[in-house]
Amino acid sequence: VKLEEHGYGLSDASHAIQLDPNYSKAYYRRATCYLQTLKYKQAIADFKKVLALEPNNALVRQQLDSTAKIMRKSEFERAIEVEEEASPVDRCLSIITEGEFTTPLPPLRLI
Repeated sequence: VKLEEHGYGLSDASHAIQLDPNYSKAYYRRATCYLQTLKYKQAIADFKKVLALEPNNALVRQQLDSTAKIMRKSEFERAIEVEEEASPVDRCLSIITEGEFTTPLPPLRLI
């Protein structure tokens, strides 16, 4: 995971969890891989599993809170994104190229 091999990290952690569903370190490692790949919901679920196994783990509680905050911020930013309005020239070109413009164009003049 330190070498940013998140795919391998996810696979290894998931395999470790299959072998021992109570292995909290595997859940923590998988959560950090999910976090690094921006899969916040999965990371939160795994951090919660670690806390269920280790209720007094302050570091994991802090990671969970931080990840939840990052996810809320990301969702907020996505919600307020405004699609940039096309310029008048771009709108005209799209009408012409999409076949919505049926009137013949006048010949071009050299200026």
